[in-house]
Amino acid sequence: MEKLTTLDYSPVLKTLLVNYILRKYEEESITDDWHLYQEYSWLFDNNKLHALFEEEALTNELNDGDDRE
Repeated sequence: MEKLTTLDYSPVLKTLLVNYILRKYEEESITDDWHLYQEYSWLFDNNKLHALFEEEALTNELNDGDDRE
């Protein structure tokens, strides 16, 4: 897999990163494009991109639980 050089053409990836960052860093969250790319780069370089999909699964599970009540 090749590393992206920009997130400009990856709106789904940007959304995943925003959700991940908001949960992980809470009050210290910064979600501008530069910080999103820095987080993506760190996850990519450390072979941790799976964390984005785990976050998506958790978010979907939490949202589905709200619909069932």
